[in-house]
Amino acid sequence: MDLIEQIGPFVGLAAFVALAVLAFLLFQQSRELRRLREWAGRAPERAKEAVEASLAAAELRGDESAPEEAPGAVAQWWAGVKESIGPRLEDLDRRLPIDGRIVLGLLGALVIAGGALTSGFGLLGDGGRKGGKAPAGQAAKRKGDDQKPKVAVLNATQTEDVQGVPGLADKVASEVVKQLGYPLGTRTNAPAGFAESVVMFEPSAEGEAAELARAISKQLGETPAQPMAADIRATVEDSMIVLVVGADDAQF
Repeated sequence: MDLIEQIGPFVGLAAFVALAVLAFLLFQQSRELRRLREWAGRAPERAKEAVEASLAAAELRGDESAPEEAPGAVAQWWAGVKESIGPRLEDLDRRLPIDGRIVLGLLGALVIAGGALTSGFGLLGDGGRKGGKAPAGQAAKRKGDDQKPKVAVLNATQTEDVQGVPGLADKVASEVVKQLGYPLGTRTNAPAGFAESVVMFEPSAEGEAAELARAISKQLGETPAQPMAADIRATVEDSMIVLVVGADDAQF
């Protein structure tokens, strides 16, 4: 693939040169054909004279044509445009060495070739990004916070003899869970103390709970995930995932 990316611009440049040579040859051939056509005579003028002669002969024979309807406003406008622009276009066409349609076709081909060289072959580049892929992390930004489940945080650092760390649930919620993009649910004390922190989940949120457990491992260490206990469910009815902060993270 690296070899293809290296030789791609040179192949494109060679194709552009070949197209330019082909255009030059077509230009020369068309000019010769134009000279032959002019040498053969001015056919439109002769055709006009023949038509005028036929009309004059018809008038002499008394051959009258059926009356024609008067042209409408649009037809009159178009006839005026043709009458004013037509002679100029014909004069320009006579001055060109080749047919004007060929010139327009060659210009279109050159524009298409230039676009292919600048974008398809990467001669001008696209800001250093290959393959048109979005930068790392941009795909993650497309996933809105509202798509993640709400996470409740419970302070379970208390024991029978020691009171829990005050405000720990709010601190972990704001500095850990919220920073990971999860919406916050209930933040309060757990009904009982836990020796270790744990992520609890409802059955339908097992995958999201495992993802949260992996995400918080940098700040809280390795945290297991397990089904939600009944007393925890009664404490946080608004969340399907609960981060229970145990005594092992009391110093957070």
